[in-house]
Amino acid sequence: MKNYLLFIFWICLAVVLAFIAFNSEDSAAILAEVEPNSYTISFQKTVRVKEIYVVPGQQVKSGDRLLKVERPDLLLEKENIENKIALLQSNQNKKELQKRNKQYLNDLEYDLKKKQLNAEIEEINLTLDQRSKVLGDLKRLNFEYRSAPDSILQNKLTLLGEELALLDREHGLKLSEINSVFELEQTNTLAEITLLKKQINLLNEEEFELIQYARVDGAIGSINIEIDQLVPSYTNMLSVYENNPTIIRAFTNEHNNTDLTSGSEVLVESTNRQYRIQGTIVEVGSRIIEYPERLRTFDQLPSWGREIFIKIPEESKFLNGEKVFVILDY
Repeated sequence: MKNYLLFIFWICLAVVLAFIAFNSEDSAAILAEVEPNSYTISFQKTVRVKEIYVVPGQQVKSGDRLLKVERPDLLLEKENIENKIALLQSNQNKKELQKRNKQYLNDLEYDLKKKQLNAEIEEINLTLDQRSKVLGDLKRLNFEYRSAPDSILQNKLTLLGEELALLDREHGLKLSEINSVFELEQTNTLAEITLLKKQINLLNEEEFELIQYARVDGAIGSINIEIDQLVPSYTNMLSVYENNPTIIRAFTNEHNNTDLTSGSEVLVESTNRQYRIQGTIVEVGSRIIEYPERLRTFDQLPSWGREIFIKIPEESKFLNGEKVFVILDY
């Protein structure tokens, strides 16, 4: 009988508590907490921890060094690209030397052929001069001399002149071809070197990010790494909490009929001290979710409702994670 009465007592108590919880959550004041403004540090690639400059709980200012890591893949990739650039530059010098050798051989061949043609032309001109002198002497002696016509030599002389002009054109064209091929190769090589240097610059930027600095004034949270530890990609290594929280996370019961819209003004009041400040609703959840255990009126009674996010001024005196009341109607 005693156990039966105790059982009835607990059922009645649970009903009363549920009634109280239901009515309290349906009121215009709801329980909330200050949402910590924080961020974590992680990397997209595997890194090795070299230095840790802070400890948990330490206050830091924006720009303070937090940690330093190295990326083995980054060092190897950068070295490979630098070797490629050095090889391309070496090939540039070789191609420059090859171009000069081709120009020298072309000039040498041109000079040799030109000398041969000029020698033939000079020989023909000398032969024609000698014949002209002989004919002149015979005429003065009134001596009749039948000489072979000079037209063959004149025609040969004309052909040699044309061949000499053709040789000049061929020499110029070959020089132009050598220079064009060289310039094209150099342009392609320079474009490849420029692309590789851009990759080096990107790697340098990534290398700069291997030293992480505080983005805000705040406190160091958890540190999940050690010196010389090899950390996989996307692993949270360190967290930083901003000193001045600006967001309140509240829940309104699913049975609450209060009209909530973004831009509405509310009062945010501390649960354990005489301090309140005005806030603005910036977002109202569109679905019903379960309350966090910390924000339940009674720990053992689950509740459901909509999330509300409220913006408060940066100069507020609330602490990260502090429990507060949000007064919707005031």
